[in-house]
Amino acid sequence: MERKEKARMLILEFEEHRTNEEGKEIFESCDWWKELVSRAAQDADRFEVRCWEDEQEGIAFGQQYGQKQESSTKEIVFAGELTGQALSALVDDCVGADGVLKYFTLNLYAGEKLLFSSSHYGSEIYWMKDSFAEIGFLMMLTKKYPLIKGFDKR
Repeated sequence: MERKEKARMLILEFEEHRTNEEGKEIFESCDWWKELVSRAAQDADRFEVRCWEDEQEGIAFGQQYGQKQESSTKEIVFAGELTGQALSALVDDCVGADGVLKYFTLNLYAGEKLLFSSSHYGSEIYWMKDSFAEIGFLMMLTKKYPLIKGFDKR
């Protein structure tokens, strides 16, 4: 009899949350986010970005690297292959002119399996890999970036 594993996720917890006048999350630096995305991307083959209609920088990324998707919300959704070029653009140029992440939501997938989700401009991080190595990586991040208080296993 085949045993089906229950999917688990780790949720990053932050020391504090600061937002700008528009309610978008502000971080002094997004280096921690870049490391998370780069690590999650090691096993990913496609991405999905979700932006609001006024988020032109995120939309421009989606138009360049993905295809527009149908959306049941007011979000503008793009999905595409996670090529090296797309990953570089996601990570190296992730902060918009307003000082916040360009993407309301970024999801990374391996096939149909969700591996990573960054929502609400990085204030909600969901990590779907919970191997010993992945937990060690997240523990290293909590030491390197004090704004990450820890992570909760669900």
